[in-house]
Formats: sequence, C-alpha cells, structure tokens
Amino acid sequence: MNRPLRIVAVTLGLVVAGAVFGAIAGALALAISLTVMGTEVFALTFAAFVGGVLGAVTAPVLGWLLLRNVPLGQMFAGSVGGTVVGGIVGWFVVVSSYGIEGALYGAFIGCLMATLVLRRRAVVPASPE
Repeated sequence: MNRPLRIVAVTLGLVVAGAVFGAIAGALALAISLTVMGTEVFALTFAAFVGGVLGAVTAPVLGWLLLRNVPLGQMFAGSVGGTVVGGIVGWFVVVSSYGIEGALYGAFIGCLMATLVLRRRAVVPASPE
C-alpha cells in the first residue's frame, strides 16, 4: 500500500475509533455524574452522540499531531480516562444550567491533559543513521 493511501486508512481508522471511544467516554462520564447526583440516567444517548462526534474529530488530530509515538491502546485508554475524569469534575465544578457546559469543558481539558502526559512519557524511536 502506498504512503498516501496508508495515511488515509489510518486517519479513517482513527476517526472510527475516536467516535466509538468518545461515545463510551461521554456516556460513562454522564452516567457516573448522574448516579452520584441520584438523578435518573436519561441522557446517555445524547452524551454518547456528542462524545462520538467529538471523539471522531479529536482522535485523528491528537493521534497525528501529538501521539504519533504512543501505541493506539495507550492513546485511547489514556484519552478516554482523562475525558471521563475531566467530564465528571467539570459536571460538578462548573455551575451552569444543566452541568452540560462544565462537563464538556472538563472533558476536553481532561482529554488534553491526558494526551500531554502520554506525549511526555512516549519513547521517541531513534532515527536510523
């Protein structure tokens, strides 16, 4: 497979995986937040949809720009973990109409912080010389 086709294939794979893991992260963060509040879990589909859309956009961007040297399993596990923790913290810390704005900001910040930690810990392969 030539290089441009491989890049497109990897990017499309990152989009799909980002959508799946983003949906999981969004639904999980909302489920935990609502369970802690004792509220009925009614909006998981919405949270999964929003998480999926945002994950489909951020996974390729973060994967290509910041996490090229991080294994995909670590990339998704770390970013989902950071997203879920950030979303939960944002839900309870930021006061807004329904907590949704705070959860979105918190999820983004959590994902970005996890990405930066993963990038910092990544082992950069030596260039062949």
